[in-house]
Amino acid sequence: MTVDISPVRDLIQLDGGDIEVLSDDGSSVHLRLILEDAECAECVMPKGVLEEVSSKLLGVTVQIDDPRES
Repeated sequence: MTVDISPVRDLIQLDGGDIEVLSDDGSSVHLRLILEDAECAECVMPKGVLEEVSSKLLGVTVQIDDPRES
C-alpha cells in the first residue's frame, strides 16, 4: 500500500518547498526535502520536527533527507 504524502506536501509547499518519495513500504516512508525553489529554506520546519509532524499526519514512520544538513 502506498502512503499518500499530500498532507505533508501541502504543509511544506506553504513555505515554498516540496518533497519526493525515496521509498515507501506501507508502514514507513523515506522522503527527500526539496528546497531549491523555497524563498526561505530556513522557514521550513527543522528535520526532527518535520519528521514528527509528518509521522502524525501520515500514520507511519517517516524519515526525511534534509539538504540543510549536508
